Amino acid sequence: MNSTNSCGCDPSNVNSATPSKTVQLAIATVPMQPWEQPYDPQTALKHGTIFPSLNMPFYVTGGDQ
Repeated sequence: MNSTNSCGCDPSNVNSATPSKTVQLAIATVPMQPWEQPYDPQTALKHGTIFPSLNMPFYVTGGDQ
């Protein structure tokens, strides 16, 4: 019997697929958001955000509504 599982992996070498600690997987860049006048509560609820610059509607159809 060999030591390879049905998946084709070798259970005795579990750490071989783990990236080394020197590998950088991602870098996040988050721009500063300048202060702006927030929406009134009713408009904010309609748009899902209180800040106009974060109002980025997503339409499944790709249209405006």
